[in-house]
Amino acid sequence: MKRKFRSISMLSLLAGSLVLFSCKNNEKKEVEAQPMQNEMHQPDTDKQAKMETYEGEELEAEFKDEKTAKIYNLYVEVKDAFVNTDAEKASDKAGELAEKAKENEDIASIARSISESEDVNKQREEFSKLTAAMEPVLTNALASGEIYKQYCPMAFEGKGDFWFSNSKDIFNPYYGDKMLKCGRVEATIQ
Repeated sequence: MKRKFRSISMLSLLAGSLVLFSCKNNEKKEVEAQPMQNEMHQPDTDKQAKMETYEGEELEAEFKDEKTAKIYNLYVEVKDAFVNTDAEKASDKAGELAEKAKENEDIASIARSISESEDVNKQREEFSKLTAAMEPVLTNALASGEIYKQYCPMAFEGKGDFWFSNSKDIFNPYYGDKMLKCGRVEATIQ
C-alpha cells in the first residue's frame, strides 16, 4: 500500500513539474515575440501603462471655418475621454458635440447615441462610427497644420479601427490604459 502511494505521489510530482515547465516555456515564447515594426507600440514600463489622466494634445492646425474647428475639438474631447476610459465624460462631451453638429445629422445622431449610453464599450463602438462620419468633414477643412488619422489593428477583436488625433503620439481610445500605445499613424490630413 505504501509503495503504491509513493508511486502515485511520484507520478503526480512528475506531472506537476512537466505542467509548470511547459507553462514557463510558453511564457518565455510570448515575451520573446516582438510586434511587427510600426504596427503596435506598447508601453515598456508600468509607469506608462498606469498614467494619471490623459489631458490630450493641443491642436496646432487651423481650420478654414470656426464651426468645423469646434466640432473637431469636441470630437477630440470625446476621444480623450475614451483614452481615460471615462464613460461619463465621453457622454457629456458627446452631448455637447450633438448640439454643435446639428447641421450634420449623421454626426449629431451618433454623438447622441454616445451621450445616452453609460457603457464605455458600447460608447466606443459608436465612437468608431463617429470617426467614420468625421472623415468627410475633415477632408480639405484645414487652412494649415496637420491632423493624424491613427489605427489600432487590435480594436474590436482584431478587426481594427481608426481615430483622429492632434499628435503623432499614440493614445488609444479603444483600449485606454489597457493598451495605451497600441496603434500607428495611418494618414496625415493637411
